[in-house]
Amino acid sequence: MKIRGWIQIIVLIGSLATAAAKPPRFPVYYEDSIVTMTVVNDNVVGIEDKAHANDLYSFGPPGAQPQFDVISTVPGERGYNPLWEVIAVVVLNGRDVTTDPFTSEDEILEAADRGEVRLIETEFYFLCQILPGVQIR
Repeated sequence: MKIRGWIQIIVLIGSLATAAAKPPRFPVYYEDSIVTMTVVNDNVVGIEDKAHANDLYSFGPPGAQPQFDVISTVPGERGYNPLWEVIAVVVLNGRDVTTDPFTSEDEILEAADRGEVRLIETEFYFLCQILPGVQIR
């Protein structure tokens, strides 16, 4: 009975450690839908060719964002890869993104063309996967 109890505790601890080791998951907008991304490695250094990085539009620091981030591509589309650059979005026209969020890259780029937002390349790169099949309309 004592050995069985220890085995159960070891299995429980192993399960908790595995759960704790899973990378965080975050909802993001992509073309008016919400998909899930999981960060694999933040602030990637040592990659010389970053020109192929996808854009991730961010509206503030993690945990204090008024809306979900917006991504520019998903798996299965031409050019998709797991390297992302954070593009900071500064809303200039007073739009309340908590009730009227941007939900696509096209919408953000159109707003930038009209002078309603400012886009800032942060040169912050990270590895992130978009989880297949995890999409909410």
